[in-house]
Amino acid sequence: MSARRTFAHGPTGGWSAIAVHLEAAEATQEGFYLTLFPDGRSPQVVFLRPHQLSQLLEMASQSSIADTQLWEAVAKIPLEPLLPNRALSSRLRALLVDQTSAIREQLRAQAERVKPVQAPLEGVESPPAADDPAPETAPSSDPWKSNLPQ
Repeated sequence: MSARRTFAHGPTGGWSAIAVHLEAAEATQEGFYLTLFPDGRSPQVVFLRPHQLSQLLEMASQSSIADTQLWEAVAKIPLEPLLPNRALSSRLRALLVDQTSAIREQLRAQAERVKPVQAPLEGVESPPAADDPAPETAPSSDPWKSNLPQ
């Protein structure tokens, strides 16, 4: 019997490998949280937007891209770049490769969500739409213009 490299935690629990966990953001957000547990350091959480995760899935599926290149792509996402970590880079690739179909399904589900309409702010007028006719201007009551010859 072979040991599992990765594990799925049910429909909303995310996916894990040793020292790596990926989980969809709350239902009101789009994106994913990648939690990394480097040896001897505190966990690091990286927020991935759907297009970033899609790009990482594509990279992980290509054998021409090394684990270190995949890690470098992830390391550039947060404001404070991640330190190199060979052990986590191979585990990240295993997670992305093993759970690709489930992760892609979650990406599709997030894309299909209806985005809530934001209420306009009070006291702020929205700009006229492009197809709206320009509002008619009232005649000028400028006293300087009334003395001009017509």
